[in-house]
Amino acid sequence: METLKIALVSDWYYPKLGGVAVHMHDLALYLRERGHEVDIITNNRKTGKEDELRELGIGLVKVPGKIFPSASLNVSAFAKGYGLLEPLVRGYEVVHGHHAFTPLSLKAAMAARKLGKGSVVTTHSINYENSFTIRTMSRASYPYYRYHLTYPHRIIAVSKASREFIKRFTRVPVRIVPNGINIERFDIPVSKEEAKELLNLDGKVVLYVGRLEPRKGVGTLISAMKDVDGTLLVAGSGSMLPVLRNKAKLLGISNRVKFLGTVSYSILPLYYRASDVFVLPSLSEAFGIVLLEAMASGTPVVGTKVGGIPEIVDGCGMLVPPGNARALSSAINEILNNQNLERKLGKLGKRRVERVYDWSVVVKSVERVYRESLEEAEKDGSSYPHV
Repeated sequence: METLKIALVSDWYYPKLGGVAVHMHDLALYLRERGHEVDIITNNRKTGKEDELRELGIGLVKVPGKIFPSASLNVSAFAKGYGLLEPLVRGYEVVHGHHAFTPLSLKAAMAARKLGKGSVVTTHSINYENSFTIRTMSRASYPYYRYHLTYPHRIIAVSKASREFIKRFTRVPVRIVPNGINIERFDIPVSKEEAKELLNLDGKVVLYVGRLEPRKGVGTLISAMKDVDGTLLVAGSGSMLPVLRNKAKLLGISNRVKFLGTVSYSILPLYYRASDVFVLPSLSEAFGIVLLEAMASGTPVVGTKVGGIPEIVDGCGMLVPPGNARALSSAINEILNNQNLERKLGKLGKRRVERVYDWSVVVKSVERVYRESLEEAEKDGSSYPHV
């Protein structure tokens, strides 16, 4: 594919932690590696990635405006409309917004379409669950989203579940392209025993990585640990932390539940490798990049039967109903007590990630969507309506 000048746009790039930021950053890296010119357009605040992006030749454009702090949303983009983004995206061939319900992404898609650029939006959700603010606004804003989601030439959904959700808002063609992962980052040359020793861990280890929010179901996991002979490591921070600490205390398992806070991305592979099983107990989840990270590490996974999780696991791990502590503890124990099963699931998961989710595979699918959007932009000509 010929090289393109591409803008990746989102309110939810770093310093906001989460799957959108990780996905967007890695996509920029792999597009750049394939020879494209890539810039990231995000809110006007320190991302912590400035030096890395500069060294890699990836531009960082910061959009002025007032940011709603708890949700990291640029409220000025809501107020000023696509005109705020139009001069910023004028110089690109493809403009790719990330998250279909955030202002920078939506306004950039609109501006790109009106300027005759290829316009793409990736939807990373299966509900409004990623933000209380978005969820609150959505009750009165359904027409707003439907209107803005007519502008992309193509929409990327990270899973079948997210595709079904976004189809409520738009008739724009939706392509399923899963999140990608850099396998080499997690396939570290350290054995499980060595990793445990380096982290000063012993016995059976159960790992959770992610935000501590109600929809993540970590309370169910802590309840399940009452019947599991092992230590639970909780890597992440969020509003539920005090509640979860108290729950572990009330259940009498505080000594077996360790809250690690936010773990540096550089040391995270060591925790995956040290763990005997990884658990994502979500009540709602469009995708779950952390599952890919665990599977790439060769660690068996347990997930819930919600959203995009079954699509990822697909016979390479165990699935349980959401919110069911008894079923969750049973699945965890089945893996912990059967080394053959643990090894088998670890190998199956790793093989699946290599085949389906490695960035070298995923980035080519994204490029195909870019090509489709450019073909549509050529058909548009000057016929697309202005408002």
